[in-house]
Amino acid sequence: MKGLAAWLRAHRPQAGVEWLVLLCSLYFAAVSNAAFWSAFHASAAARAPGAWALGLGLFLAITALHAALLLVLVNRWSKDVVLPLLLLVTAAAAFYMQRYHVYIDTDMVVNVLATERKEAGELITPGLLLALLLHGLVPSLLVWWWKPAPRPLRRGLLAHALGIALALGIAAAAIGFNFPSMASLMRNEKALRHLITPGNWMVALAKALHQGGTGSAVRTPIAPDAHRERPEGARPRVLLLVVGETVRAANWGLNGYARQTTPRLAGLDGINYPEVEACGTNTEVSVPCLFSEQGLRHYDRTLVKGSESLLHLLHRLGIEILWRDNQTGCKGVCDGLPFESFLHADLPEYCDGSRCLDGVLLHGLESRIEAMEGDAVVVLHMLGNHGPAYHARYPEAFRRFTPACERNELGECSREEITNAYDNAILYTDAVLAEAVALLETLSATRDTALLYVSDHGESLGEAGLYLHGVPRIVAPETQTRVPMWLWLSPSLREAEGLDLACLRREAAKPRSHDAVFSTVLDLLHVKSAALDPAQDLLGACRIEISVTPPGSGRGSGTSS
Repeated sequence: MKGLAAWLRAHRPQAGVEWLVLLCSLYFAAVSNAAFWSAFHASAAARAPGAWALGLGLFLAITALHAALLLVLVNRWSKDVVLPLLLLVTAAAAFYMQRYHVYIDTDMVVNVLATERKEAGELITPGLLLALLLHGLVPSLLVWWWKPAPRPLRRGLLAHALGIALALGIAAAAIGFNFPSMASLMRNEKALRHLITPGNWMVALAKALHQGGTGSAVRTPIAPDAHRERPEGARPRVLLLVVGETVRAANWGLNGYARQTTPRLAGLDGINYPEVEACGTNTEVSVPCLFSEQGLRHYDRTLVKGSESLLHLLHRLGIEILWRDNQTGCKGVCDGLPFESFLHADLPEYCDGSRCLDGVLLHGLESRIEAMEGDAVVVLHMLGNHGPAYHARYPEAFRRFTPACERNELGECSREEITNAYDNAILYTDAVLAEAVALLETLSATRDTALLYVSDHGESLGEAGLYLHGVPRIVAPETQTRVPMWLWLSPSLREAEGLDLACLRREAAKPRSHDAVFSTVLDLLHVKSAALDPAQDLLGACRIEISVTPPGSGRGSGTSS
């Protein structure tokens, strides 16, 4: 070993760091961008006349632009830290892009930054470790072996400046020569730029950090005109608002899926919404949007982040709020409000020391609600079908569709096995929701109760080579943007509101989105405001005219309005 070490020291390549940057840039373009080249090869541009020139131009442009960027970051003193870091992170990014066909944009980077230890552990697989070794560590050893040639500081700065200028010139020439073809490609394949690595994650990281640093601790109040018009003598009202995770509409039994994955909900007197569009394809976008006044129609990340949420508004109006979480938090939606996390709960009935099953969200919930006075909203944030470990989201009793994928590395399972595990997890969600309704029924003797369930986003299970979620919305498949939504209203609440159940079911066939949550919750809790959009309210079109009767004499009847 001593002889090998001595030989390696004696034969270290020695040259300007600009040459090392060039080699790394060529490596990134040729090896790390396999997902980009696969997507380009599958595009119409790759079959058009002159495709070889476009491909060559793309390779030169990608190499040159990365070289210019690296020359800004790398010098003889920083190269042993910066380049290995870039190589390791790029190796991980390239692995997930190639294996799961994910796109690295700002939302994806925000998701990564928000990932907690247990969630991250499910994504660390033997395949990732091998990729980090071969495409991260091995090239890093070569970087450390490289010996920068000694030269005066002025000469080094001049060489760097010339290198940047030359790289930018080559990139400009490559783009200019192929501009019509490149412009057409990027116009028709808008998400393609999110596959060019390491530039994709570096730019996205900078944007994510900037967005995170521009948030204000003081949120702008929403609906300043909001007030409550609670009928005199109305009973206290409890709404369970259940936010699902990664359940897609296509596999929801109530939507006509070939398998009945929602057998218990099918036996309840609820309303199913078969055509619901999610705000985004990841939790970081969908959950804040779901509780925002802006919603999907007027979505603006900065406005949503800097404004009060629906829960803050309700709390300001005197309604009790409780957020129960089996996930990674409420994404700012419940900041400053009562919050209970079960991420590290020690309840053997539900938890195995790693994660807890969603049934834990109902643990002790009845007593928590009974201690609340007046109207209350309790949010249950489920772990649901969070991948890739679908098999860990349900107990053994719900392992009905077999064989089920029981690995975190989805590429090692067949499509059938993945779907079986995913559907088993929906079966368990169905059971948890049915138990939640049963809990509300026990409270209905003294309170009007309701449950509204909606998933935050969908999931890809291998269709077109896509797995998991988080694809930029502009190219996301419906499996990631269409989600289930289900509403249950206690008979006493329907009577108090004069709601026609048959009408509600007819109206449920209309296309909806996450925007329905904001206005429907305001209506359920007797909140009047210009922010309530009747077109988004799930209830407003189905009220029956109630005749005015003396107290205690019963309700009148009428026709649907």
